[in-house]
Amino acid sequence: MNGISALFSAKESEVLAALEEAKESGDIQWVRPLMEVFRDHPADAVRSEVASMLSALKISAASDVFADALEDPEFQTIYADILGFMWSSGFVPEESLRRVANCAVEGDFRTVVEALTWIEELENVHDENQLMDSILLIRGALEDGKNPDAKGLYEAMLSTLLSLEREQ
Repeated sequence: MNGISALFSAKESEVLAALEEAKESGDIQWVRPLMEVFRDHPADAVRSEVASMLSALKISAASDVFADALEDPEFQTIYADILGFMWSSGFVPEESLRRVANCAVEGDFRTVVEALTWIEELENVHDENQLMDSILLIRGALEDGKNPDAKGLYEAMLSTLLSLEREQ
Protein backbone atom coordinates (compact mmCIF):
# COMPACT_ATOMS: atom_id res chain seq x y z
CA MET A 1 0.00 0.00 0.00
CA ASN A 2 1.38 3.39 -0.91
CA GLY A 3 0.36 6.92 -1.65
CA ILE A 4 -2.60 8.72 -0.22
CA SER A 5 -4.55 5.51 0.35
CA ALA A 6 -1.89 4.38 2.83
CA LEU A 7 -2.84 7.31 5.06
CA PHE A 8 -6.00 5.42 5.91
CA SER A 9 -4.36 2.08 6.65
CA ALA A 10 -5.08 0.31 9.92
CA LYS A 11 -1.33 -0.19 10.30
CA GLU A 12 0.35 2.77 11.93
CA SER A 13 3.66 1.96 10.21
CA GLU A 14 2.00 2.31 6.78
CA VAL A 15 0.43 5.60 7.79
CA LEU A 16 3.78 6.94 8.99
CA ALA A 17 5.41 5.83 5.71
CA ALA A 18 2.68 7.64 3.78
CA LEU A 19 3.36 10.76 5.84
CA GLU A 20 7.01 10.60 4.80
CA GLU A 21 5.89 10.32 1.17
CA ALA A 22 3.63 13.34 1.66
CA LYS A 23 6.56 15.35 3.04
CA GLU A 24 8.71 14.48 0.05
CA SER A 25 5.94 15.13 -2.45
CA GLY A 26 4.84 18.49 -1.11
CA ASP A 27 1.78 18.24 -3.33
CA ILE A 28 -1.55 19.97 -2.73
CA GLN A 29 -3.44 16.70 -3.24
CA TRP A 30 -2.28 15.55 0.20
CA VAL A 31 -3.71 18.45 2.22
CA ARG A 32 -7.36 17.40 2.59
CA PRO A 33 -6.50 13.74 3.23
CA LEU A 34 -4.02 14.87 5.88
CA MET A 35 -6.77 16.86 7.59
CA GLU A 36 -8.96 13.76 7.49
CA VAL A 37 -6.21 11.70 9.10
CA PHE A 38 -5.71 14.38 11.74
CA ARG A 39 -9.43 14.35 12.48
CA ASP A 40 -9.90 10.57 12.51
CA HIS A 41 -6.70 8.77 13.45
CA PRO A 42 -6.60 7.40 17.00
CA ALA A 43 -2.80 7.44 17.45
CA ASP A 44 -1.38 10.57 19.05
CA ALA A 45 1.95 10.08 17.26
CA VAL A 46 0.23 10.17 13.87
CA ARG A 47 -1.96 13.14 14.77
CA SER A 48 1.07 15.02 16.10
CA GLU A 49 3.07 14.38 12.94
CA VAL A 50 0.16 15.46 10.74
CA ALA A 51 -0.37 18.60 12.81
CA SER A 52 3.29 19.46 12.43
CA MET A 53 3.06 19.01 8.66
CA LEU A 54 -0.15 21.03 8.29
CA SER A 55 1.26 23.83 10.44
CA ALA A 56 4.27 24.26 8.19
CA LEU A 57 2.78 24.13 4.70
CA LYS A 58 4.29 26.41 2.13
CA ILE A 59 1.90 25.55 -0.70
CA SER A 60 -0.16 28.68 -1.28
CA ALA A 61 -3.09 26.71 -2.70
CA ALA A 62 -3.43 24.99 0.68
CA SER A 63 -5.04 28.17 1.95
CA ASP A 64 -8.08 27.44 -0.22
CA VAL A 65 -8.24 23.83 0.97
CA PHE A 66 -8.18 25.00 4.60
CA ALA A 67 -10.82 27.66 3.91
CA ASP A 68 -13.09 25.12 2.22
CA ALA A 69 -12.74 22.79 5.20
CA LEU A 70 -13.97 25.61 7.46
CA GLU A 71 -17.32 25.38 5.69
CA ASP A 72 -17.47 21.61 5.73
CA PRO A 73 -19.46 20.17 8.65
CA GLU A 74 -17.31 17.03 8.46
CA PHE A 75 -14.44 19.09 9.86
CA GLN A 76 -16.38 20.95 12.54
CA THR A 77 -14.66 19.02 15.33
CA ILE A 78 -11.28 20.36 14.18
CA TYR A 79 -12.14 23.92 13.10
CA ALA A 80 -9.89 25.29 15.85
CA ASP A 81 -7.03 23.13 14.61
CA ILE A 82 -7.57 24.20 11.00
CA LEU A 83 -7.49 27.85 12.01
CA GLY A 84 -4.26 27.14 13.88
CA PHE A 85 -2.79 25.38 10.84
CA MET A 86 -3.71 28.35 8.64
CA TRP A 87 -2.19 30.86 11.00
CA SER A 88 0.96 28.82 11.58
CA SER A 89 1.46 28.39 7.85
CA GLY A 90 1.05 32.13 7.31
CA PHE A 91 -2.31 31.85 5.54
CA VAL A 92 -4.41 34.80 6.61
CA PRO A 93 -6.27 35.66 3.40
CA GLU A 94 -8.98 38.25 3.82
CA GLU A 95 -11.20 36.14 1.53
CA SER A 96 -11.61 33.70 4.42
CA LEU A 97 -12.72 36.29 6.96
CA ARG A 98 -16.44 35.46 6.83
CA ARG A 99 -15.68 31.75 7.24
CA VAL A 100 -13.41 32.39 10.19
CA ALA A 101 -15.95 34.67 11.88
CA ASN A 102 -18.65 32.06 11.35
CA CYS A 103 -16.45 29.37 12.93
CA ALA A 104 -15.88 31.67 15.90
CA VAL A 105 -19.62 32.09 16.37
CA GLU A 106 -20.46 28.42 15.90
CA GLY A 107 -17.43 26.88 17.56
CA ASP A 108 -16.23 26.17 21.05
CA PHE A 109 -14.03 28.39 23.19
CA ARG A 110 -10.82 27.08 21.61
CA THR A 111 -12.17 27.88 18.14
CA VAL A 112 -12.93 31.44 19.26
CA VAL A 113 -9.36 31.83 20.54
CA GLU A 114 -7.90 30.59 17.25
CA ALA A 115 -10.26 32.80 15.23
CA LEU A 116 -9.26 35.86 17.27
CA THR A 117 -5.58 35.08 16.74
CA TRP A 118 -6.21 34.71 13.00
CA ILE A 119 -8.28 37.91 12.74
CA GLU A 120 -5.70 39.93 14.65
CA GLU A 121 -3.19 39.07 11.92
CA LEU A 122 -5.26 40.70 9.18
CA GLU A 123 -3.61 43.83 7.88
CA ASN A 124 -6.59 45.03 5.88
CA VAL A 125 -9.81 43.89 4.28
CA HIS A 126 -10.73 45.17 0.84
CA ASP A 127 -14.01 43.32 0.52
CA GLU A 128 -16.50 45.46 2.42
CA ASN A 129 -19.15 42.72 2.33
CA GLN A 130 -16.80 40.21 3.99
CA LEU A 131 -15.97 42.72 6.66
CA MET A 132 -19.55 43.82 7.33
CA ASP A 133 -20.81 40.23 7.45
CA SER A 134 -18.08 39.35 9.92
CA ILE A 135 -18.85 42.35 12.11
CA LEU A 136 -22.54 41.40 12.13
CA LEU A 137 -21.75 37.78 12.99
CA ILE A 138 -19.57 38.76 15.94
CA ARG A 139 -22.02 41.42 17.16
CA GLY A 140 -24.77 38.82 16.97
CA ALA A 141 -22.70 36.41 19.06
CA LEU A 142 -22.20 39.10 21.69
CA GLU A 143 -25.88 40.02 21.76
CA ASP A 144 -27.05 36.40 21.87
CA GLY A 145 -24.74 35.57 24.77
CA LYS A 146 -24.50 32.06 23.29
CA ASN A 147 -20.94 31.53 24.49
CA PRO A 148 -20.60 33.69 27.64
CA ASP A 149 -17.09 32.42 28.38
CA ALA A 150 -15.97 33.91 25.07
CA LYS A 151 -17.51 37.36 25.57
CA GLY A 152 -14.16 39.08 26.07
CA LEU A 153 -12.74 37.34 23.01
CA TYR A 154 -15.72 38.40 20.90
CA GLU A 155 -15.28 41.96 22.13
CA ALA A 156 -11.60 41.92 21.13
CA MET A 157 -12.52 40.41 17.77
CA LEU A 158 -15.19 43.05 17.18
CA SER A 159 -12.76 45.81 18.14
CA THR A 160 -10.23 44.50 15.62
CA LEU A 161 -12.86 44.24 12.88
CA LEU A 162 -14.15 47.75 13.57
CA SER A 163 -10.59 49.03 13.40
CA LEU A 164 -10.20 47.38 10.00
CA GLU A 165 -13.46 49.01 8.91
CA ARG A 166 -12.22 52.45 9.89
CA GLU A 167 -9.05 51.90 7.87
CA GLN A 168 -10.97 51.26 4.66
